[in-house]
Order: sequence, then C-alpha cells, then structure tokens
Amino acid sequence: MSGTLRAGRPVGPEHHRVAAVQITGSRGSGYLLTPRLLLTAAHVVRDEPEARVTVVGGTGSHSARVVWRGEGTCDAALLLSAQDLVRPETAARLSPVRWARLMGDSPLGGCQAMGFPRAQHDRTRGVDIEHIECALRPGSGIVRNRYVLDVKDVSPELASGNSPWEGMSGAALFAEGLLLGVVAEAPRNWRHQRLEAVKGRTLLDDVSFVDVFTRHAGIAPSVTELSSATRRRKPLALAGALHSAPRDLAATIRAHWATARQQFFDRMGTPSEPTDGLRDLLAWLQQFDDPFTEDVEGRRELIDRWLTNPEVTPDLKVLRLLCWLDPDGEAVWKGTRVTLESLTTACLQGRLDADGPAAGVYRDLCAGGLLDALAVFTELRGLRGRQEAWDDVWESWRQVAGSVDLPGPAREWADGDARGALLATLLPDPRTEEWIRTAFGSLTPPAAGRVGWYDRLCERGGDPDSPIGRLVRTDFAAYAALDAERLAQKAADDAERQAELAARTEEARALAAAHAEHEREWAAYEVARCTPAARWGAAVRVTLWLGAWGVVMVPAAWLVWGWTWPSLAGTISWHLPWLALSAYVARLPRAVRLGAAYRPPLRHPRRWLPADRASIPGSLQKAGFVFGAVLVAGVLLHDVGQILTTVFFVCLYVAVYRYADHGYQGRTPSALRDWDEEHQARLRAHMTVQKEAGAHRATTRVCSVSARERAAAYQALVKDIATMAGPERRPDSTDRGTG
Repeated sequence: MSGTLRAGRPVGPEHHRVAAVQITGSRGSGYLLTPRLLLTAAHVVRDEPEARVTVVGGTGSHSARVVWRGEGTCDAALLLSAQDLVRPETAARLSPVRWARLMGDSPLGGCQAMGFPRAQHDRTRGVDIEHIECALRPGSGIVRNRYVLDVKDVSPELASGNSPWEGMSGAALFAEGLLLGVVAEAPRNWRHQRLEAVKGRTLLDDVSFVDVFTRHAGIAPSVTELSSATRRRKPLALAGALHSAPRDLAATIRAHWATARQQFFDRMGTPSEPTDGLRDLLAWLQQFDDPFTEDVEGRRELIDRWLTNPEVTPDLKVLRLLCWLDPDGEAVWKGTRVTLESLTTACLQGRLDADGPAAGVYRDLCAGGLLDALAVFTELRGLRGRQEAWDDVWESWRQVAGSVDLPGPAREWADGDARGALLATLLPDPRTEEWIRTAFGSLTPPAAGRVGWYDRLCERGGDPDSPIGRLVRTDFAAYAALDAERLAQKAADDAERQAELAARTEEARALAAAHAEHEREWAAYEVARCTPAARWGAAVRVTLWLGAWGVVMVPAAWLVWGWTWPSLAGTISWHLPWLALSAYVARLPRAVRLGAAYRPPLRHPRRWLPADRASIPGSLQKAGFVFGAVLVAGVLLHDVGQILTTVFFVCLYVAVYRYADHGYQGRTPSALRDWDEEHQARLRAHMTVQKEAGAHRATTRVCSVSARERAAAYQALVKDIATMAGPERRPDSTDRGTG
C-alpha cells in the first residue's frame, strides 16, 4: 500500500501536495493523493513506464512507476513511488482527498488549481508554482466530456508565442475543498484564458481506476455531490480547521475525539445559557434546514434528545453527533475504530481484563446507550435491535440464575461479567461461533449428578443453542468443573482419612491386646516374685551376702593395728561385724519385700570386684571408709578409752544403717547395692505401659462418642503427629493424651 490516509478536514490544493512530473522531452504537474500515490495527466508521461517526481518541500526527486493510465478522453494517470515523496511530519498531516460529483448545469465559481506552468519558469529564478482561480462552466465541453474553466484575472503571454499554461497539465482541480478533476489541456483561440480538465466523474466511473486507487490508497474514493446551487454556510471551527459540510466535521471528530468532546460537551453551561462551544455547534447545525436534501427531523432529534440532554454522557453525545454527520462513514468510539470484531473482543476479552481498551469498551457497553448509537452507522446496521435483545436475555438470565443456589464465585460472575458472553452470542460476528466451539472443545463439564447446582442451571437454561444455554455450557461449565474437581478431591481426602482411621483403630486393637498380654505376664511375674519361698530365699541371700562382708571387714583391724598393738586390733575386730549387722538390719526388710527380685552375686566372685574404671573410685571410697574407721577407732581406744571408742562405733552403726536403708542410686557399684536392677527396669517398663494404656483408653473414649467428635479428635491427632520430632520417636503418656 502506498501510504496511510488519516482522518481530518477536507483538503484543497495545498502547496505541499503539488508535484512536478518529468520525463525526457516532457514536463507537467501532479497532485499527491497519499505520501506515495500521485495523480497527473496521461499525456505528461506519454507511454513511458515511469517518470521523475518532485514534491514541493518533499524528500527530493524520485522515480515513480505508472500504475494506471486512462484511455481516450480520460487523460489521467496514477503514479506510485517506492518511497514517501514528502517528509514524515508532512505525511502525518495528509488528510484523505474527497472527490466531487458535479450536479446541475449552473456555472460554478471559486474553482482552484496549482501547478508548474511555463509562465512561471525563469532561467534565473527556476520553476515556481502558479495558483489560479477559475470558474467552471458545466454546459461547455459536453461533447468532449471535459470541464471547461475560465481563468480569472490571469492572461499571461510568452514572448515565444507558446501557451503559457504548458506544464500545468496534471494539476488537480478543486472546488470547495473537493477534487473535481485533472487539468489536461489549454485550448487555443481563447487568449490563454481557458483550460480544460478531465472530469472527476469520468475517473470515478472507471472501475479499473477505482480498484487501483483503493489498492494503493487503502480506502475507496470518498465522493460528495457538489452543485453550483449549494448554499454557503457559516463554517464551524474545530481542531484548527473550518468545516462547512457534515462529513468534513465528522472526519475531524474521528481524528480529534477528545478535542470535540471538550469543546462542545465537557462544559455545556445551562439550557438558557450554553457555553460558546455548544452554542456554536447548535447554531451550525441549525443551518442544515433544507427538508429536500437534509435530514431535518434527525437533526432535531439529535439536538433535543441527545446533545442537550444532561443525562447523556459527553462521549455518547459526540458519538450521536458523529452518527448524524456521517452515518455512512467509519464508526468511532473515543477515537478508536469500532467494528463487529472489536465489539466481540470487548465482550469476550474485556470482561476478563481489569484494564485496557477492550475492558473500557465492555464497561461502556454495559453502561447502556452505546450499542443503539453504533447501530446507526451503515457498517454496523447489523446491531439494530441487539440492545433490546440483550436487555431481554439479561433479564431472563437473572431470573434463571436467581432460582439456583450458586456457589460464591459463580454467583458473582452470574451477577456481573456473564453479561458480556450473552452479548457476544447476539452479535453477528462469526468469531463468536469460533469462540464457542473452542470453549466446548477445551471444557469437560461434569457428568450429570456430580454437581447439583450445575444440573439445575442446565435444566432451567433451556435450549443449549440459546444465549443462556451457551453461557451455562461455557462459563458455568468451567465453574462446575472446578467444583467437581474439589468434590472429587474431598471424597479422596475423606477416603484417605477413613483408611487412616481404620489403620489407627487396628493399631489400637493390637496395642490393647499387647497391653493385656503384658498385664498377664506382669501378674505372673509378681506372683512368682512374692511367694513365701521366694521371700525366705531373699532373707537367706541377704544374710549370706552381708554376713560375708562382715567377715571380710575383720582382717582390716589386724592389717592396721595387728603389727604394733595386737590388743587394739583384737578389740576393734569385735566391733567391725556389727557394722555389717547394721547394714543387714536395714536391708533385710527390703530384700524380703523384693523376694525373688533380690539377687546378690553370691556365686559370682568376679562381680564383687569393680566392673570398670568408673566404679573403681566408689570401691576405693568404701575401702577407705573401713580402714579409716579402724584407724580412728584404734587411736581413740589407745588414747581415750573403751567408752568413747564404743560411742564412736555406735555412731558408725547408725550411719551405716541409714546408708544401707536408703540404698545407692548412683552409677558406681557399691558393696551395699540393692542388686535388683532387672526388677527396677521391669517396674519402670510396667509403669510406662500402664500410662500408655491409660492414654489409649482416653483416646478410645473420645473416638467412641460421635462421628463428628471422632473426626475432630483425628484431626487433632494428625496435627500433633505432624509436630513430633521424628517418625521413630515413641510418644509418652503426655503426647498420647494430647492426641
């Protein structure tokens, strides 16, 4: 495509569109239709396939190929350059050219043309533009099918006698900003005051010309009927341009939407005292009052119902104004082109987005009024009646959704953005069907009976091919699929909990059986330990054990004093067995109570000695106690006498009794140990098992109350298990009771 046309005011023969066209031996003028497409006369380029083109203030001289050439009286051609002929800032300002169909036979004054005639050529100054004004006489040149122009106030003469208008061929002819035709010839015998032009009607009636123009310009020619009888109207200023025709103003509004809204409707004043912008617009609209050629009734409705209604938003007023000005033109909303495709995108995508153009259009559609206004445009006439149908189906949907107990997220969607899907199904856009097919292919609705609210919604939604039926089987099928997945997961979790609860119940049964077996074993052990024979055996064992140690202590007196004072050793040796007797008196009741559990190593002399280095200090302390007592007793007996020595030994008897009665609970072996470690270990294990059994019975009582309480107890147990130190940790009674 040669370039992009931009909406804006209608154009006249602006100097930055005027071009010089040159081939070998020929030179003429041209007019830029787009940044790359040029209109000129066919005889300027003759039969050459291309020419050199230079635009005033453009990017220089470029080669342009001939893409269309008229035949016979249609002396016109289209040239296409491979690159823009004007600078980017100029190309951005180019507005679309509007063509005119001249109606009537009355003369039309004020026609204009710009070109490079020979009269403006000077060897010193070079070539310059000539801007001429002329009057068109429709009744002349009918046989030749040409427009005849009388040049106003200009009659140049060349010294050579040649026509001063040579080089003007190819210039565009304009009237009231509309392109009328192409200057093609300067006939003789008219004293250089007459030109002829190819009629624009001739070009527009040529199908090949229209096709080539549309292909390279990107749009079809825009045509306006023009008559010499057309009344002059006071123009309206907007965005720096004056507008006399409705389509001219419509083009500017499309390109400058925000400017039009701000000038006309953002600040409207009061009905009695409107702002200057609104007052000028209303006065301009009042000029279109010809009931034969203009939509007077539509203009009255536009003003009374829309433009002066304070309840209508400013943007909607701009749209209604645009609808009246140019209903056959492009539909635009807030400066953005609107098509059926863009509306479908807004309905399907805009309802899902929090922001963006699609979301904005969707919100405007839901606000109301937009759909009916867009339906006025010819290209969107398929929207007529859709707003009413949309409102009806939305009300029906609300009744259907209100009769079903929907879950929270589905209820929010049903009351809000589900509305967009309903409108999408009503729009005459094939993409809606494609979206529905894609949705059906990507969704797997739950089977009947899985999700109750979805089954009821399908039942009340009616025909699956209706808008409500399609909404239910797309948007709400997705919600139902999620619900079905959650229900399936919940069922799986419940099954897992039931299986774990059954496993724990089985474990509890096994644990109870183990507890019962342990109780039986413990009862048998206690019976065997506490028989009279076992108690007599314990008494005999403690007598032999401590009696042996009493005999062993006697040599200590002779080892200390026997070498020097045998008499002292003999006296002391009588007191030492009483120490063993004191321990015996203290230990005998305990040994009898232990019964079979009391087992000193009478038959294992090796166990009498220290078992390891850790027990040696304790043994040495006991030996030191005996030898120290003997030494102190000998000194007392020698220096003080028998009485004090006896008192000393009595104190020792009491100390040994107390010591033997309390037993020895340390890690170091002692001559006075209880020798019942196995029984103590059994007793501790039995107490632990009893505590565990009590905790298990408490848990069993909790779990046997009700299904709800069993579930709560199970959840607390799982939470407690999850916080335990590790899988191998055996919970004590406190842990089990908490669980």
